[in-house]
Order: sequence, then C-alpha cells, then structure tokens
Amino acid sequence: MVKKKLQNYLLITALYLCAFTGKATEPFIFSRISNTPTNYYSVFIMDTGECSALDLASMLEFYNPNIQKEFALKIAKTYIQECLYEGVNHDIAFCQMVLETGFLCYGGSVQKYQNNFCGLGATSGKASGEIFPDMQTGIRAHIQHLKAYASRNNIIKKSVDKRFRFVQRGTATTIYALTGKWASDPQYDTKIENLLIRLFTHRSVMAQQSNLEIVNKFSK
Repeated sequence: MVKKKLQNYLLITALYLCAFTGKATEPFIFSRISNTPTNYYSVFIMDTGECSALDLASMLEFYNPNIQKEFALKIAKTYIQECLYEGVNHDIAFCQMVLETGFLCYGGSVQKYQNNFCGLGATSGKASGEIFPDMQTGIRAHIQHLKAYASRNNIIKKSVDKRFRFVQRGTATTIYALTGKWASDPQYDTKIENLLIRLFTHRSVMAQQSNLEIVNKFSK
C-alpha cells in the first residue's frame, strides 16, 4: 500500500511539473479541438464541472492524508449537489475551497468549527469570518456567494449568505476576475487555476492507474 501511494505520488508530481512547462494556462474553449488532461478544465464559474465526487475526494485525500475517507467523499458530494442547484462549476468551487482551507488543514484565521469553506468575512487575519451551523450550510453560502459574483440570476435555494447583498452582481464570470474582488491576493486566480491543473492531473493519473489494474487483473 505504501509503495503504491509512493508510485502514485511520483507520477502525479511528474505530470504536475509537466503541466507548468507546457500550455497549462490554456483553459477549455469550445473551439479548441485538441485538449489534454491539464487544459480542458473550464474557467467559467457558471458552468458544469467535469469531475466526479470520487475525483474530488481522491484529490483531497492525496493532499491531506489525515482526512477521513468518508468525510472527503461527503464534502465532495455536497459541493456537487449545491453547485447543481445554482448552476455553478463544482470543479472551481471545490478548488477554491481547498485553497482557502489548505486542503481542510486550516491554519489561518478561519477555524474548522466555523464551517466557513471560502473565507467569507475573513480579512487578512484580523477577522475570523462567518460561522455556519453545519457543513451543508457553509457550502451553500460559498456557492451562493460565487453565483453572486458570476451571475445576475436569482439564487434557487433560500439565502444563507449574509454578504450576498454586498456583491456587485455579474462582475466575475471567470476565475480570473475573482482577483481583487474575492481576495486582494494578486495571484489568487493563478492559485485557483494551478489547483484546477492539479485536480485534472490527479484525475488523469487515477484513471490510468485504474485502467492498468483492470488490464493486470484480466491478464493473470
């Protein structure tokens, strides 16, 4: 098991490094025919995510080995479901969550008990931000806040995002427009995109690993 994890880690690391030496910043565009596992993600917030709950959970487990498998899958499924309600890209939302929480390791001003997965109300360590009663409510607030920036349409579910009214609607339709709006970090969009690259690279590696296991099983 340890050997297998090490092999997966080395393979993912190699592909991750390759992603930055290639055209990793070229996102999926419908007019582009030749896509690779590192550039066919969508940077549009109001879009359909490509990854499954297993893909999201697997990435989270890989970068946070202390997380419980059941919890990783639960939070992945909840992100997908809440994004489906509002039409938000769950790949982006999930990557933003792992950026804001450090793959749920936390360590910043926002603490685990707050169920605040995107730093709502937290300001440069001076304020710890909003507190939500449970995981689903915290995720719903995150998705509603993303939709506030990315769309002028009404939200579907009852509002749980107290800061929704402060957003200038429809001013950030892609991850690139979040910089300076969601966060002051000038590299905020780049960090989210790099996480998208990690996610899709991880997804590709896990698919290859699964295919190899199937081939080995039937070749015995």
